[in-house]
Amino acid sequence: MKKWAIILSIIILTTITYSISSIESDYYVKSVPIFRIYYHPLGFVVLYEKQNMDVHRIYLPYAWFQVPDKTSPEWKAEVIYGNGFEYPYMNIYWNRSGFSHVRLFLHDNKSHSSWGSLRNQNQFDNSFDIEQPVFEF
Repeated sequence: MKKWAIILSIIILTTITYSISSIESDYYVKSVPIFRIYYHPLGFVVLYEKQNMDVHRIYLPYAWFQVPDKTSPEWKAEVIYGNGFEYPYMNIYWNRSGFSHVRLFLHDNKSHSSWGSLRNQNQFDNSFDIEQPVFEF
């Protein structure tokens, strides 16, 4: 009888442990290294590396980085500054309905080689009027 009680207890504990550890997240996250980041009066221009080592450009308006208010309760972008060897990179988050938000992990030292300056900023002015960035991997 004790033998069956112990076996049953192990089965119950295993089932509970598996069900707790297998809870799915609402988000899918992809992390990509940033090649270069540029300041623009309307937002950030981010050049990141694709899997085939090509570089792709996205535009992130500054409005996406603002603290949410009652009219727009969700934020789309966040910047975290640091100086570790892994900087700069970005995490892109998707939920069940598609693109959710992006987090930039940038060097806090603006003289780092990952920071650049745009020569002709006016050519990018229309690029920041977007609902979501177009990612390529």
